[in-house]
Amino acid sequence: MRRAYKAMLRGDRVEWLDGAPDIDGAVQVFVTLSDGAGSGADQADQAEGKSAFESLQALADMGAFDDIDDPVAWQRELRRDRPMPLRDCDVD
Repeated sequence: MRRAYKAMLRGDRVEWLDGAPDIDGAVQVFVTLSDGAGSGADQADQAEGKSAFESLQALADMGAFDDIDDPVAWQRELRRDRPMPLRDCDVD
């Protein structure tokens, strides 16, 4: 499984920005250099966040959720367990 850790590469040294990963021994790594002040991942996350915001704003602007009086009750109703075959019956 790939995991990402923020770090700065200075010459042949890696300086961990958010604390070093808990790793025993040597491990193979891949380094991706980012352009500009922010990392590529940060820029991608910001673009994705902006896109999600714009989508939610468009839904709000068109009144998609106006008929929901109590959002908490609405969400509970959506998450309520539904009867499923063989789940709710007694089988020996």
